[in-house]
Amino acid sequence: MRNTVRDWTQEGRLYVWRYANARRGWDGWQLAADPAGCRSFRNLLDRMHGGPPCHRTLMLEQVTDAVLYVPNYGQNRPAEQFQKLRVEYQPSSEDLNFMPDAAMLVLTVGDRRLRKLAAALAEVENGGGDFGIDTSDDRHAKSWMFWWMPDVNYYHREKS
Repeated sequence: MRNTVRDWTQEGRLYVWRYANARRGWDGWQLAADPAGCRSFRNLLDRMHGGPPCHRTLMLEQVTDAVLYVPNYGQNRPAEQFQKLRVEYQPSSEDLNFMPDAAMLVLTVGDRRLRKLAAALAEVENGGGDFGIDTSDDRHAKSWMFWWMPDVNYYHREKS
């Protein structure tokens, strides 16, 4: 079996959004995924790591009230959410970057921050959340926040 990026298929649910006119600390990107979505995304990153530049497009779920209840920011709807996430692996890229492009969000990741992103997904896969990761060495860069799924019983790994 070949573990190439081209052979990868998405599993699980993945949500990405940000809030309009958000207060400091809430003004970056927000991510949530179920355990299968976290594993699948990490598997893609593992396949990309150490290889040539490449990309894959993932489907994003529409953010629900239940997902928004986890961070409990107080806004009913995210300002921006997208249907697709294009993950572009550029080995020499120093920063994690999200760039909106119509209904698609483009994520650029390189070797320097790929493991940090994968570790964050592993923590969410196991029920972690309410934490951020730095996207750059620039101390003014916005962190990305990670959240657990409201409908997953992480102790038994089943939907509750």
